[in-house]
Amino acid sequence: MLLALATPAVASPSGSASPSPSASGSGLAGRATFGVGPATLGSIDQRGYFSSVRGVGSIYKDHTAVINYGPAPLTLSVFAADLGNGDGGAITVGLQSQTTTDAGSWVALPAKNLVVTVPARGKVGPGRVIVPFRITVPDNAAPGDHGAAIVAVLSTLGKNPKGENVRLDQRVASRIYLRVNGPLHPGLRIENLSVSYRQSWNPLHAGTAIVRYTVHNVGNVRLSGRQAVSVTGLFGTSSKVVTPADLQLLFPGASAPVSVQVGGVFPALFERSKVTVTPSLFTDQRPMPVPTATAARSFTAVPWLLIAAVLLLALLVLLVWWLRRRATRRPPRGGRHGRGGPVLTPSPRPRNPETIAS
Repeated sequence: MLLALATPAVASPSGSASPSPSASGSGLAGRATFGVGPATLGSIDQRGYFSSVRGVGSIYKDHTAVINYGPAPLTLSVFAADLGNGDGGAITVGLQSQTTTDAGSWVALPAKNLVVTVPARGKVGPGRVIVPFRITVPDNAAPGDHGAAIVAVLSTLGKNPKGENVRLDQRVASRIYLRVNGPLHPGLRIENLSVSYRQSWNPLHAGTAIVRYTVHNVGNVRLSGRQAVSVTGLFGTSSKVVTPADLQLLFPGASAPVSVQVGGVFPALFERSKVTVTPSLFTDQRPMPVPTATAARSFTAVPWLLIAAVLLLALLVLLVWWLRRRATRRPPRGGRHGRGGPVLTPSPRPRNPETIAS
């Protein structure tokens, strides 16, 4: 069971929805707890979701139970919607106002705009209404996995903290996974891999590699996946490995952007990053081989701060050498004749003096 949107409602493991503690203090009405899920023989059963394998043109029939755990009756809208992945890869359920384009359009409820009133919880258990539905697989349905959901909505009116009138929709959905018979091609692909390097302010410390990529389900089978990102320095040195959170669910054609920070990476000029995603099947899917997705990219991690520090040190050494060399070549004070001024040297006496008469 899946909670698609319940703000400020929150989901419990049983697939119920109830307002968060902030709801009662904000002036928003509609304090209620309700749920929806697969049902058998007039009661909710142990299935976590609906799952079936069908051929084109076939019909699948089942029941969903709408449960009220609160002390007052609830009037809920029930509709079918598409189940898929949003832009960020998270699981999303379509709104009642949106047009269904996938398996949500194959689901038929007892009425197009179905509204049910679920009795309050009694002495023997929660109130419930059993809703039958039918799924007709169209003749042009593509082989592989498709997603839909049956959604129960409680709409209430109230005021937000600013005193403005607002409408609050609490939604709970029960998932439907439907596989259409035909050739299956499971596969994930890593796209748009890029790496940037952020150096530490300390030139002697390691920096951080920021690895960004997109995991794209290029097959026709819904998959999850385990991720691993490694960064290796020049000649295989200083390898670092990070394991991001697992991909929970990717429907065929869906993508999930991922950004990972790998710390402890020393700038070794030329580095290499590798991304590995190991796909996994779900328990309701038959086993089949699924190839591991890998991608790698080289990038530069130049230790600019260390280079700058070395250059600065070299300049200081050169400056000291130049100053010392200049000092050794400088003439003594007072010029070439010494400190006391010019030295008067007497003319040498001639060996044979002569008297010169005028």
